[in-house]
Amino acid sequence: MLSEKKRFYFNRGIEFVIKEPLPKDIDIEKVMALLRSNLPVSSYEGLNNIYFGTFDILTKRKLTALHHNDNIYIDSAKVSGERDVLDDLIHEFAHRFEENNTQEIYEDGRIIQEYLGKMNRLHDLLTQEIDLTSTSPEINYFDFINTEFDADFDKFLLNDVGYDLIRNIAPTLFIRPYAATSVREYFATGFEEYYLKGGRGLKSISPILYDRIDALDRNTNFNLRDRT
Repeated sequence: MLSEKKRFYFNRGIEFVIKEPLPKDIDIEKVMALLRSNLPVSSYEGLNNIYFGTFDILTKRKLTALHHNDNIYIDSAKVSGERDVLDDLIHEFAHRFEENNTQEIYEDGRIIQEYLGKMNRLHDLLTQEIDLTSTSPEINYFDFINTEFDADFDKFLLNDVGYDLIRNIAPTLFIRPYAATSVREYFATGFEEYYLKGGRGLKSISPILYDRIDALDRNTNFNLRDRT
């Protein structure tokens, strides 16, 4: 039985390892086939394995999925269908792709400039809505133009501001509010949008990011699905 199998060969020595059961309607072999046929090899090259189960590293950070130490971890209990699994995996594969292609992505600084321009605008919009000095710890302008991930700023956007407010006041700044967290998440959410939905929304909202992903896509050796 498919549901009884614990290890599935993916590609390049990588296995999907099911430590705790996934919902029965998730066909992991179908998910793997979609990933193999649609993603560049560079998005998983160098990975060890993908694990599904319950993991302290996810629980402590309240995450559903994480790319960590050349592995990807997915919380089996937090995915309800194949789309959830694809969402999580493509996002984490995006981080691997970024690690494998950092120079090509960021060397000319254009993506960082695009991200910072949006963060400047987000700062201006939010200061009209909330008092930044009332947050604990206090958030200031420099937190908005820090391109690296910062846990306090992440919590500020999620809890103090709330993603609904970001969507309401800045509906065309980001593909989704989480993209504001850091330049790495800005890239990863764009990568996910490009490969899951074809990138039409990304091209409109983040044209520089779209052009870079599209250019890298055209220079990788794999068969892209029909986007028409």
